[in-house]
Amino acid sequence: MTMSATTDSTRTFDDSSTKVIQRPEPAAPPPERRGRGRAVLRVMRTGLVVLILVTVAGAGGAHVVRQRLAEQNMVDAGTAVLTAQPITAGSADAAVVTEVLTTERTSVAAGAVLATITLTADGEGPRVQKLRAPAAGVITRIDVAAGQVARAGEPIVTLYDPAKVAFAVDVPLEKLRRFRLGMTAYVTGPGLPGRITTTLEKVEPKVDAGRVAGGADELTVVLKPDPAARATVRTLVPGLRFAVVVDTTTAVGSTPAVNSA
Repeated sequence: MTMSATTDSTRTFDDSSTKVIQRPEPAAPPPERRGRGRAVLRVMRTGLVVLILVTVAGAGGAHVVRQRLAEQNMVDAGTAVLTAQPITAGSADAAVVTEVLTTERTSVAAGAVLATITLTADGEGPRVQKLRAPAAGVITRIDVAAGQVARAGEPIVTLYDPAKVAFAVDVPLEKLRRFRLGMTAYVTGPGLPGRITTTLEKVEPKVDAGRVAGGADELTVVLKPDPAARATVRTLVPGLRFAVVVDTTTAVGSTPAVNSA
């Protein structure tokens, strides 16, 4: 006898015995367990969102803290004046300035003729002389105009070396105690494309007449422009005023500025 079998997804029929084999279907999870799984998933998602928010807030808070600390480390030193050591050209004897051959803010080489003068008294040398620049520099001012008399030793023309300009700012002693030699200071003001970097070079006990008069509890801080800024600074005119802030996190361990005066 030929035997055959037919199989479906639920039962098996055997022609020889007509026996029915029932296959159980997979049981569905209880409703209560499914609901509990969804609740756990919601809790996990909520926790993840909270964790992300806390992380972002922490990063933003850290940035704010760093910014505030940086602001505290930047000390406003006050208003600085661009200064330059004057170089004078004059006559050892009284003389009449016959002609001035230069103008203010003109660059001259060492030995350049600045003016012609005529001595008022007879001497061993010629009465008419040429006044020459003692060094290379930029003319700051004409002290004695043509046709006027210059006294013996009086400057007739004043110039300065643009490579040796510096910023000077009068700082109260209480604030100066936070400064050290070699600290970085940032200068902003007229003629500058942005802030430039300078170095706290020295402290002077005296205040020049060309700067803002300071009190007895102030010393003068001299800031030297960094090499990268010198090309810009040399185009400026001495006497201009600038804002200065000092980064007190720099030059750690160096000599206190107040002790160097």
